[in-house]
Amino acid sequence: MKCSAVVLGVVLLAATVSGQTNSKDLQLPAAPGSAAATVALSEPAQPLNLLADAAPGGAISLAPLALSAPADPEPMEGPPVITALPAYEWELYAGYSFFNFYEVPNVTNLENGFDVAATFYPGGGWIGAEGDLQATFGHQLGCTSKFVLGSGGLRLRWAGPRGMQFFLHGLAGGAHYFPQTAYGGPNAFGYEAGGGVDVAHGRRMALRGEVDAVGTRFFGTYQYSPKVSLGIVFKF
Repeated sequence: MKCSAVVLGVVLLAATVSGQTNSKDLQLPAAPGSAAATVALSEPAQPLNLLADAAPGGAISLAPLALSAPADPEPMEGPPVITALPAYEWELYAGYSFFNFYEVPNVTNLENGFDVAATFYPGGGWIGAEGDLQATFGHQLGCTSKFVLGSGGLRLRWAGPRGMQFFLHGLAGGAHYFPQTAYGGPNAFGYEAGGGVDVAHGRRMALRGEVDAVGTRFFGTYQYSPKVSLGIVFKF
C-alpha cells in the first residue's frame, strides 16, 4: 500500500513540472489596451530593402535598376518618299528624236534623228536657261529631207517621287528645211514647247523621256508637228 502511494506521488510531481514548463512557452495575445499591445503598435515595421547594399563606413548605396529598352516598333508603310538628289547647275542631254513633220495639208514627212540640249540652273534652282538643237532626216520626192531647229528658252523643273524630276520648257529660234521648194525659202521661224521626266540612274545621270510640239512657218503656211525624244542626261 505504501509502495503504491509513493509511485502515485512521483507521477503527480512529474505532471506538475511538465505543465509549468509548457505554460512558460505558450504566450497568449495581449488584450487590446494593454501595455504589451501598446508597445507592439508603437514600434514601426522595418522596411524591406531589396535594392540597398551596405557600403564600407556604414553608408548605404542603392544598386542601379536595370530597365530593358522596348523593342523598336516595326516600320509602317506610308506614302512614297521623295528622294532629295543634289541640285546640280548643269544638265547635258543627248538622245534620239522621232519627228512627224506636217509639211502642208495632206502631206506628212516622217523623220528620225537626234536631239541635244544644255541647261544651266543658276544656283541649282528650279528655273534655268536652255539651248537645244534638233536634226532629223527623212525621204521626200526621191531625195533625202532634212529638218534642223536651233532654239533657246527657259526650262522649269521640280522633284518627284523615287528620284524622278519633271520639267516644262518653251524655246524659240530658227528652222531650216531641205529640199527647197518653189513655195518659199528653206529657213523659217520655229518654236518648241513641251515637257517630260528624268528618271535618276545614279547621282549624276538620268534617263529622259520628252514630248514636244514644234511650230514652224514654211511655204506660206503654219506647221504644228509632234516630236518624241528619248535619251540620257548628264548632271554636274
